[in-house]
Amino acid sequence: MSQETSHPSIGLSQLLSESGVGAGSVIRVTGPGSLPALLWLCRRGYEKVGCLQAGQRAPADDAQALLVAHTATASWLADLLDRGPQVREGGVMIVQTAHASAANDGVMEAVFRGHGFNVVRRLSGARREVLVARRRVSELRAAA
Repeated sequence: MSQETSHPSIGLSQLLSESGVGAGSVIRVTGPGSLPALLWLCRRGYEKVGCLQAGQRAPADDAQALLVAHTATASWLADLLDRGPQVREGGVMIVQTAHASAANDGVMEAVFRGHGFNVVRRLSGARREVLVARRRVSELRAAA
């Protein structure tokens, strides 16, 4: 079950920290706004930040977080996730979406679930939502 917050007053640094992502974590940024996001992260002390170009797949065991630096649609997200998990098991994806409406409420969460992620946090603003999804740990590794 995801935790929802109305009118987010939380900053990205705090959101990353609360998601277990710190200055030494491997972070990838993708989307049209990836360069400004990458520079923003670097200026705030994040040391292992890189861009993931559209159409490219990051090694599954590489990134602890993937930040989508634009407003994503369900079809764009599904295309991205179809290319691979993008983050290691237990890693997070942070995605901004258009605000949910009655017609598409739950669509993004369904896309995440279908690709092995659970939405763990939802921040609702006036026009946008930010979803934090954590990649599930495989049952074999969890049992070990």
